[in-house]
Amino acid sequence: MRRFAAALLVITLGLFAVSFVEAAAKDTVTIALSGEPPTMDPHRTSNFVGTMVWRWPYDTLLSRETGTGKMIPWLAEKYELLDGTKKMKFWLRKDANFEDGSPVTSQSVAWSLSRVLKAARQKRYFASFDRIEVIDDKTFIWHNKTYDNGTLSRITRWAGVMSLKAKGKKKAHLSRNTYGSGPYKLKSWTKGNKMVFVENKRWWGKKLYPNMPKTVILRRIKEAATRVKSLEAGEVDVAWGVLPQYVTALQKNPKTKVKAVPAVRIMFLSFFSKHGGPMANQKVRLAINYAIDDALIRKTILGGRADPIGGLLHPWNFSGYNPKRKWWGHDLDKAKALMKEAGFASGFKAELIATNGRYPGDKPTCEAIAGMLKNINIKATCNSQRFPLFKKMHRAYQAGKRKGAAMYYMGFGNGGGEPGLLFSGTSMCGGSWSGHCIKELDDQVKKANATPEPKAQHAEYDKATGIQKRLATHKVVAKIHDVLGYSNRINFTPRHDETLYPWEISMKAMN
Repeated sequence: MRRFAAALLVITLGLFAVSFVEAAAKDTVTIALSGEPPTMDPHRTSNFVGTMVWRWPYDTLLSRETGTGKMIPWLAEKYELLDGTKKMKFWLRKDANFEDGSPVTSQSVAWSLSRVLKAARQKRYFASFDRIEVIDDKTFIWHNKTYDNGTLSRITRWAGVMSLKAKGKKKAHLSRNTYGSGPYKLKSWTKGNKMVFVENKRWWGKKLYPNMPKTVILRRIKEAATRVKSLEAGEVDVAWGVLPQYVTALQKNPKTKVKAVPAVRIMFLSFFSKHGGPMANQKVRLAINYAIDDALIRKTILGGRADPIGGLLHPWNFSGYNPKRKWWGHDLDKAKALMKEAGFASGFKAELIATNGRYPGDKPTCEAIAGMLKNINIKATCNSQRFPLFKKMHRAYQAGKRKGAAMYYMGFGNGGGEPGLLFSGTSMCGGSWSGHCIKELDDQVKKANATPEPKAQHAEYDKATGIQKRLATHKVVAKIHDVLGYSNRINFTPRHDETLYPWEISMKAMN
């Protein structure tokens, strides 16, 4: 009898354990990304994965509506422009509290902004910021030194609000602990492997997302193939960055789905021209533009999951995007004629550097471009490497330490929708990813940045794109789609701005 009872107890406990695991699984979603944040301090630096994941525990004053990109109130229930973007009034949600139980106040917003301005990377996003004028605990006025129409757009992505209880905490502590008012809080972090987030039961937005996962696991899986295999095996629910060669298999799998959404990352070829050589010749750059069949690349290598675009600005930029613009197309006869006019009919040798595995089809595109350039006698060698080495080579060419005619193929996301940031990063003298220095372009971008009236500013940014096209500073190849694979056990609509917000996922088992 005792043996029977013991056996029954074991069975009962086993069933309980199974039911517990199943219950946990119903409330848990696992997301596979290629990386992890460098820190969980949202003000310390700027990073692609970090910018996405910091939003999970840290609310921003405003957000972007999924699908439309429309600016919407978030931690601030409303705002008002008192003097354009030079003076803006915000009203905080009265029901907003931090995960530690303290209320979100104007004072916590002001302190958070003071931390942003001390960060080497993020302070440039708010260079025009002057001060926060506190009216009361839930009302404040944001003062800029100058008109800065990109402020609201940048707020949706950066400047997460942190609790005052984080004051005095050491850097190491804040890198591993969260003090936000967002949907989730960090529970544990195994570096290089996984992060576990659990719901913030005090979050003000739970009523808007009643079926959101209670637990979110972020798995760091560097290789795209491994992320897909993990999805197929049921080990993850969402796989970010599905490459074209894996799409068909996921579509055929009854347990998985694939969704491609037009995103904000523009793929382009550009030139190291500021140290002279053939790439300093505008006719050579234009010839290269004409020699590259970008439509063929989009159709074949990118599997049709990419769109043509007339510049580096995308529709979600707060200003400057012109849907009527078209870039230089494919015309081999014009390319050959321009090479002859430039005095390079017999061509020259060049190096084309690119990433390998960072963007969809980056290495095959690099190889295809090198092949296309043979048609105008440019003997281009494709050197496609992992991002750290690519970055090192890029910096060497920028500094003039690496010699010879050279080009680079890469993508720029600009998820914050900031045209000034895009131009400064990709095209201006001293830009992190710029291979040229052109005073005319710099002057035009500076003029656009300083133009307060929105319609006039839009026109000035469009003029900057016109200069880029005329001088052939880039070959714009594609606006790529973000391709995500996900499990049938979840309802999920991918976003267009290179972010993934777990609270927008609902669990089918909970419906």
